[in-house]
Amino acid sequence: MSAPLFSVVVPAYNQHKFINSCLTSLRQQTITDFEVIVVDDCSTDDTAAQIATLIKDDDRFHVITHTHNRGVSAARNSGMAAATGQYLCFVDGDDWVEPNFLEYFLQAYQAAPKSQLVVCGHYGYLAVPGPQKTYDQKELIANINFGTVGGFSWNKCFVRAIITAHHLKFNEEIDFLEDQLFAFQYANYVQSTAYMPEKTYHYRWRFRSNLSHIGIPFFAARRKMIKLLKQESKQTLREDLNNQ
Repeated sequence: MSAPLFSVVVPAYNQHKFINSCLTSLRQQTITDFEVIVVDDCSTDDTAAQIATLIKDDDRFHVITHTHNRGVSAARNSGMAAATGQYLCFVDGDDWVEPNFLEYFLQAYQAAPKSQLVVCGHYGYLAVPGPQKTYDQKELIANINFGTVGGFSWNKCFVRAIITAHHLKFNEEIDFLEDQLFAFQYANYVQSTAYMPEKTYHYRWRFRSNLSHIGIPFFAARRKMIKLLKQESKQTLREDLNNQ
């Protein structure tokens, strides 16, 4: 059996209210050449039962179950380790996507085959609109910091070969800005990025959850992230971080 074009990793923990809409939106994709790896991070509600019901007749969907709760970074890492697709995307278990989410990424890569990353527009949290554009590495890093790209994992389509070649993983020792840290690490190996402004991802803003990270926790996490990046990053990224 040949590898799929796309792997989609869905971390899920106690997503009783939302996992149905998330997985249903992936089942309704306009292209069919994909796999979805759902990582149940030891949910204590009926998330696991809902997942089983939703995917029982669709062999493109697979489940990994953690025996104890390990956090979203570990869940994404488990999903990445199992992924076999050429391209890799992340969809959080409480979000959902438009039917052309994967097709839009594919069209972008076909139109710009030298790209090593494609970024889509999104609804919700910190959406910064902008025109369609190709970013070089320096522009990508600046826009991960503050701009259209952002530090999210879920608005991006990665080339899985880059991730495996450089052994990239989400840092399981931090629980905030882990997406941005991963995005910066990936940017070390990207020379060309396609930004496509059409909004195909729906981020579900959950006020209390997001509010808890505003203020001192954010700046403390950012200082820690920058310290880690300065230790391991290539020159272009280090130059940008030295200005932070």
